This record gives sequence, structure tokens and C-alpha cells, in this order.
Amino acid sequence: MGHTTRDDRHGTAVPTGNWTAAHARGRGAAPRALEALTDWAFDSPATGSLQRLELLHQVDNTASCRVADKTRYRLEGVLPAAPPAFPLEGHLHVRRRDA
Repeated sequence: MGHTTRDDRHGTAVPTGNWTAAHARGRGAAPRALEALTDWAFDSPATGSLQRLELLHQVDNTASCRVADKTRYRLEGVLPAAPPAFPLEGHLHVRRRDA
């Protein structure tokens, strides 16, 4: 129900995202999954010097904003649209290791 990749250009930040099946929406699945990923990412020796996770979504996705708020990912900025892959502006939410 999600994805994560390591961006080795920065080495200390990882973008993450999620999708929730329609029948599972509103049941807390996305916040629980993101919290589990976050705990693993900051606690696992496999992630090394990871200092922050980034949650990216389109600005009109209010459900993703709620998931970010519930899991202590703070809104850090608005990213410009980059058509065709990203036709709308995006929100960048960040959770730091020390949060």
C-alpha cells in the first residue's frame, strides 16, 4: 500500500508515498502503515544515516494531508507543478528523526 525509495544524491532523505484501496479508506490504514514505515526507517541499522522522510502529494489531496498530520509529518513547502507527470503543485511534508 505504498512505496519508498532512497535518493542517494542526498543520502539522508527518503521520499515516501501511499495509496489506499477504496474499501480501506477512513479506517486508519494509511496512518498506521506510514507510522510503521517511519519507525522502521529511523530504527533500522539498514537505513544508516537517514535523518528525514518526505511525504509528497498533490495539493488537492486533502486525505494525504490528514495522514501527514496524524503521523507528525509537517508541511515544509509547496512544490511547483511539473507536467505531464505532476500536473498540479505538490505538498512536501517532512518527518525528521528527532521529531
